[in-house]
Amino acid sequence: MRQIEERKQEVSDLFRARELLTAIALIVSLVITYNLWTTASRVAEQTLHTNFDFRVRESNERIRQRVRIYEQVLRSTAGLFNATQPVTRRSFRIFVNTLQLADNFPGIQGIGFAEVIRPGELERHIAAVRKEGFPNYTVWPQQSREIYTAVVFLEPFSGMNLRAFGYDMFSDPVRRAAMAQARDSGTTALSGKVTLVQEAGSDAQFGFLMYLPIFRPGARTDTLEQRRANLLGWVYAPFRMDDLMHSLNGEQPDDLDIEIYDDTNLVEQARMHDSVKSNNALNPQHGFRSINRIEAGNRTWTVVISALPVFEGKMQSDRPMIILQAGISISLLITLLIWLFLDDRARALQAAEQAMQLALYDTLTGLPNRKLLDERIEQALVKAKRSKSHVALLFIDLDRFKPVNDHYGHAYGDLLLKEVALRLRSCVRESDTASRLGGDEFVALLSDTEGAHAVQTVADKILERLTEPYEIAGHTFDISASIGAALYPNNGLDAKSLMKSADLAMYDAKNSGRSNVKMARSVLKSMPD
Repeated sequence: MRQIEERKQEVSDLFRARELLTAIALIVSLVITYNLWTTASRVAEQTLHTNFDFRVRESNERIRQRVRIYEQVLRSTAGLFNATQPVTRRSFRIFVNTLQLADNFPGIQGIGFAEVIRPGELERHIAAVRKEGFPNYTVWPQQSREIYTAVVFLEPFSGMNLRAFGYDMFSDPVRRAAMAQARDSGTTALSGKVTLVQEAGSDAQFGFLMYLPIFRPGARTDTLEQRRANLLGWVYAPFRMDDLMHSLNGEQPDDLDIEIYDDTNLVEQARMHDSVKSNNALNPQHGFRSINRIEAGNRTWTVVISALPVFEGKMQSDRPMIILQAGISISLLITLLIWLFLDDRARALQAAEQAMQLALYDTLTGLPNRKLLDERIEQALVKAKRSKSHVALLFIDLDRFKPVNDHYGHAYGDLLLKEVALRLRSCVRESDTASRLGGDEFVALLSDTEGAHAVQTVADKILERLTEPYEIAGHTFDISASIGAALYPNNGLDAKSLMKSADLAMYDAKNSGRSNVKMARSVLKSMPD
């Protein structure tokens, strides 16, 4: 009976252990899976934020660039007035038609010219335009005022643009402010939010105008008084804001709401454009919203962009669900593959770097070798020939170095050569090159040097530095150097002749008692290949 009870207890314990281990395994796997899922969700959300920020920057930059392009169009039109006097209606039409506004500058409604009409000249102006074949022409509105302006040219002269013919834009406070600023500053100016006189019917849009003053050719415009006295009028361009944004973005994106406000006041009266009128982009409940101020000429526009539910729905990426279903094994496999890939790539880059190091640098001292030195000499000579400057080569051969190898061994010799390389490098500029040809021979390339005196100064500095005692592994070594200096173009016109001259000067230094500097005396113009 007791044995039966013991067996039951063992079975019960086994069941409890199975449940416990199963629960533990389930909890651990769920925790791991949850962490992976939350990480993937955060990455997906961050990706969405990045995409939204990119879209915002792209839209704002398009607006800035388009305004700058339109300003150049007006400046080219101003060039017509500066080069041709008088500008006739026919020549203005031909010029604007040549620009092909619809194809090359979408979003612009036209290009026009508004003439300044001085006091007492109104009737004469109206009569002159009527003689051109416009019997019903008049300047409007017709209220009396101190100064008049009139739209006399506007191309294309058809459709809605006909309504602006003769309009006195200076009679409107918003337009007048921009026109006055353009006149007084002598450069382009944008108006605030307006409704163009071309607008009519249910398709009316808000817009703005860009002005550039035209002064009498040859007249002085240095002062404010001169600019006001010599003003002929303004070339200008009208814009419908919705059409402009359509030309920038093509079909309006269905996942973003773009609103543009004139100035910095985010009120209904200042709103110039709203791509989705059923949505309030300023609603703080939008998950993705951006408010940026951009400089459009002389105006500050506030651009508000918010993401619509279609855009925010992209957050429901299926990637977190795939990770949730795939589990731990796939994640480990991906991690292993990435590790192997990056490891292979790192090894490949390391091998490439080592190969370059072996090909172009001395393995012992780390200085450029003969191959790299030749390349830099050629570059320095090309530059010197172009700028008519000097290049110098210092051929350096160590004196009393062989006894170090003979008595102390190559290990000490190598340490000594490394110290020589460090001292040599410290004596030249960053733009110069200190190199080792092999053995105890070194070459210093001095680029853009001032002449023989400057070369002698550097060579003396190197010689002084190299002849100082060397403390190597508890031993003191005293060596020196024989230095031969050659100067381009005095001692050679190419790399071979210059190197040969420096080499001969070095032997001249050795034959003169060593531990000194000799300038090349022979003039080697070039060496045969």
